[in-house]
Amino acid sequence: MKLNTYKNELTQALLNILNNANDAFKEKSLEEDKYIFIRVYKKHKNVFICIKDNAGGIPTTIIDKIFEPYFTTKHKSNGTGIGLYMTYQIINEHIHGKIEVENCTYIYNNETHKGAKFIITIPNK
Repeated sequence: MKLNTYKNELTQALLNILNNANDAFKEKSLEEDKYIFIRVYKKHKNVFICIKDNAGGIPTTIIDKIFEPYFTTKHKSNGTGIGLYMTYQIINEHIHGKIEVENCTYIYNNETHKGAKFIITIPNK
């Protein structure tokens, strides 16, 4: 599958999501194995990129705020709160796609895992 979009901007958006997942793993100091799954598929005229982890998910009290500028759950010395805001701007304003986030529970290797799932929808002309 070939995707005609801004490669550097999309790469930055994906790196922001992956870095946040890595930070969530460190913050929760999980004893279990750490997983990040990336699934890419085409449906109709869109390409979907789904990224999910097993870092426990995002608290429901803040999940609707994570794309806001300067919103962070990290100590001031560890984050500025613009990574996911930039990701949102890149996907929505530059690529003219859509990004959503939800908590998910899934089974992998016969074990139940809980984490965040980002769904990026990109129009593919």
